[in-house]
Amino acid sequence: MNALALFILSVSLLCDAKLPRHRQIQPNDLSANQNQTLRIQTEKKNERTTRIVNEYRTRHRRESFDSRSYESSLIWAHSERLDENGDVLLRWVNSDSSITFRLEARTRGYVGLGFNSGRNMRGADLVVAWVDDRHGNAQLLDCHGLTFEDRAVADEVQNYELISGYQNDTHTTLEFRRQLDTCDKQDFIIGEDTTQILWALGSEGSDGELPRHMHNGIRPLRLLQPLSKPDTVPLKHWDVKIANLTIPHVMATLFWCKVFKAPDLLKKHHIVGYQPLIDSRPIRNKIPVVEKDSLSPVHHMVLYECAGDHDKRMWTEWAEGEGFFGPSRPGELATCVTPIAAWAMGSKGEFLPENVGIPLGERGGVSYYMLEVHYDNQALHEVLDNSGIRIHYTPQLRAHDAALLGAGIGVSALHVIPPKQRAYRTVGICSPECTNNTMPEEGINIVSVLLHAHGTARKITLKHIRGNEELPKISEENVYDARYQQSRIVPGGRKFYRRDTLITECTYDSTMRNKPILGGYSATQEMCLSFILYYPRTQLAGCYSMTPVVEFFETFGVKEFYGLSMMQVEKIFLSSGNVESLPQEIESGLTAVQGDDQGVGLMRLVIKEPPEFRNKTFMAHLNEMPWSEPLLTEQIEKTLYHGWHMTFCKKRDDSWGAPIQIQNYPNYTKLSNNDASEKSCHYKSMRLPSVTTTTGSASTNSWSAILVLSILIVAR
Repeated sequence: MNALALFILSVSLLCDAKLPRHRQIQPNDLSANQNQTLRIQTEKKNERTTRIVNEYRTRHRRESFDSRSYESSLIWAHSERLDENGDVLLRWVNSDSSITFRLEARTRGYVGLGFNSGRNMRGADLVVAWVDDRHGNAQLLDCHGLTFEDRAVADEVQNYELISGYQNDTHTTLEFRRQLDTCDKQDFIIGEDTTQILWALGSEGSDGELPRHMHNGIRPLRLLQPLSKPDTVPLKHWDVKIANLTIPHVMATLFWCKVFKAPDLLKKHHIVGYQPLIDSRPIRNKIPVVEKDSLSPVHHMVLYECAGDHDKRMWTEWAEGEGFFGPSRPGELATCVTPIAAWAMGSKGEFLPENVGIPLGERGGVSYYMLEVHYDNQALHEVLDNSGIRIHYTPQLRAHDAALLGAGIGVSALHVIPPKQRAYRTVGICSPECTNNTMPEEGINIVSVLLHAHGTARKITLKHIRGNEELPKISEENVYDARYQQSRIVPGGRKFYRRDTLITECTYDSTMRNKPILGGYSATQEMCLSFILYYPRTQLAGCYSMTPVVEFFETFGVKEFYGLSMMQVEKIFLSSGNVESLPQEIESGLTAVQGDDQGVGLMRLVIKEPPEFRNKTFMAHLNEMPWSEPLLTEQIEKTLYHGWHMTFCKKRDDSWGAPIQIQNYPNYTKLSNNDASEKSCHYKSMRLPSVTTTTGSASTNSWSAILVLSILIVAR
């Protein structure tokens, strides 16, 4: 019996099992060739073909189960709601070579699941499945999206294996599996990077269809991630939340800082995880309301330890107060520099690996903490916010005291990404001088990494340099999505020694921007950061770099400004862009446009030299540069990437771990890529002509053509 023909025949017939029957094909609708095809089909439906089809249905029939009582025998490691309402639930578990899914959806039509690097179905790997109403048969079809059209077609090779499928009065549930890498160019390779998960639901009666327009959505996820779970022992929690902060509708971006006193604990405890507490309510007619589809303006939150000798009375006062607008916070809060929890939109929080914990409370050496919340209010709504972070901790101490280290590019307006660039790179360096002065002789062990940037970032890499050699990358995200930011476990950990160098590299796609993007905290600006969890705990809190001021402006052809020397400009940038000490005539021209405290206002300085740019503001000069000229942008990228870098090394008490230095980009031998070796595939595949039904097209022709081909093969 020809297995290939049976598969083709069954898919073509069963895909049509629940097609709507309201439209009857009339003879006038068909061409002469199509009429001939139908006559061939009729003639070939002999006794033998009928028997084969009936045998197939008997052998492969899937029973219908009541989802209220049926439970899979598999233990699902991960579970995610793909939509806000919980109508589509995806569970999965993976081995080293394969992955198994369970898709539960509120529909009695088809369910579709897709995998792609982009947020659309073009070129996506798609699987469509359904349980037909006539026989209770579960069916599954491996498909892909066309490259230049939003339409799905069947793959030539079927690489998904159906395990079970059933439906009740409201839901359809299917379980299926596939190889992580099927060696099929029409399938998506499921790896460590973020994957755009596409889902689609068909209405009742849509089984066997692949419509152009459907109820669908997209959710970014990392499918291959370690199982993060709390300890089996009960955990305590501590909520650090902003209290009744009104975000005015006139502010598109806002930073708010709030001090908290540590819980009163009789002995040292360990922080083992944290979760976001998002509570943002739009204000309508002066009343905060709960709206189901309202998006919170909370963009990211960081909880910092506050080090140093404290004036308890003053710090307790701050802990009992409402908090501070970021740029106007007291200078003493500069000692709050060591992050212990970093959350960004899309994250569900983190639980630390079982061998590490972050010390909590006075017995752990810290009395006060500061929560820093960034609000991105581009819609200019008035919102009442009570958001924050829930800290999970335990008295049962773990093996190692851990800490978080911030690395990358110092947040500053000197971090510029030109517009109209497909893949523009920037880089931040943690220097060997810093690691030599702050790390123990035996080094540290890196456990996990959170990579962070904003909306135009597409790739982030944390590189590891030892001497003149590049070691394997510590962490990498090749399909970065700012809407989904989760820590990445470093498999097996990474030993990092004194005088080793960290390099955080970000690649941006600014093709949709018409003006240069400046570094800053707003979602319309950019960042390039790594938050690194490691043990044992050291005094190091932050290790960053930025382009030196003189070299930065010279790269863009500017040699002198009116009223300020380059040394004065550099001093202002090093004080976080504070313009309060400027001469009155200069300060008044800058503060009106200062959106934050990262030197954005200094972009309005007026150029004096060279003459061809004279009397223009620096920002106007940037906007007028011919960014469409590749030779220009390539030279700027090369100069800022491989040129001089000013490095900063901050300790937990806000003192310097190493002097500020200006040094060239490190010279090292790049790691060769050995991943290109050919791989062999050892599993069975089924071939199927890449033709499938699509609503709004000649769907009957498509499945009829498959049927004709299958009958011809079987009849021989």
